[in-house]
Amino acid sequence: MKLFNSIEAPVRFWKLGNQFDFRCSHRRSSLRGFSLVETALALGVISFALISLLGLLPGGLQTFRKAMDLTLQTEMTQALIGKVKQTSFTGLSQLAAQTYYFDDYGSLVTAADASATYVATVTVTNSVTLPASSSYANTGVALVTITFARKQASASARPLGTVVTYVAAMTGSSS
Repeated sequence: MKLFNSIEAPVRFWKLGNQFDFRCSHRRSSLRGFSLVETALALGVISFALISLLGLLPGGLQTFRKAMDLTLQTEMTQALIGKVKQTSFTGLSQLAAQTYYFDDYGSLVTAADASATYVATVTVTNSVTLPASSSYANTGVALVTITFARKQASASARPLGTVVTYVAAMTGSSS
């Protein structure tokens, strides 16, 4: 049932139970969807949030890489300190004559292995003066320095880390 008024737009009646629902036909366009301004504002807010999140990505990746390097350094240090422990005091200089290669998992590999990512060099200094001792050199103590670097890094690149430890000759041992 339609009623027409000479001044207003046509009005439709729908019977809903005991009530009538009055809807103007000229308001139907506002119920269809979002306006261009609303869509542009929503896209602007979403773009701002995404750009902020993408800005955090490089810092997070750099922190992740540093954490991985530190974890692998710990594993590589344990492997090399194990070698130092198994070597006699007089044979420590043989450890310093070698370069050690490690893969991405911290496992010892050969230089020819394609998975070799890290390089470790060992330096042994005999007859060192301990920091808290007097000024004379102690012949029963050696300073072992382990330096880690990435295999692909240039010669001027800063090493990933350095570990310094002291090794003492055991008195009364056969080695």
